[in-house]
Amino acid sequence: MPASDLAIRLLTDSDLPAYKALRDVGLMHDPESFTTDFNAGSALPAASYATKLGQPPADHFILGAFDGAGNMLGAVVCERESALKRRHEAALVGMIIAPGSRSKGIGKALLGEFDRLVRQLPGLEQVVLQVTASNAHAVRLYEHAGFERYGLHPRAIQVDGVYHDTALMVRKL
Repeated sequence: MPASDLAIRLLTDSDLPAYKALRDVGLMHDPESFTTDFNAGSALPAASYATKLGQPPADHFILGAFDGAGNMLGAVVCERESALKRRHEAALVGMIIAPGSRSKGIGKALLGEFDRLVRQLPGLEQVVLQVTASNAHAVRLYEHAGFERYGLHPRAIQVDGVYHDTALMVRKL
């Protein structure tokens, strides 16, 4: 997909059904990438994600990547810490790219806009994330965006009796 056909923007209430559908696909296709299991996640109503909506300088927001026809191809969530002693940190959570849209620059575009927006948050000094350590493509994507690995959470996620480690990463702003 040419970059000119891709629109990255903050989600609104009207985008929540498409976001939920994309997330459900992620839960089904990549269960090792989520702490929520498919049955629990797919049972949630789209409106349950409304608390994650916002526009900087809000502490939470969801960015979506849309093709020229308006289909959501990817999304990423920002969640900033609310505790005063942790206000310097936000987490990048829930990066999802539709399986048929991967390796087309969508994740890179989402991370670029994510970076631009988090830099608007007063007092924010760093962004952290956790990614399935065996997902080499995602780890490389985050490294190219300036994230550095600072640890490993062994056996962080269990799917059908198989354990998956998560890489802990940080990017200082």
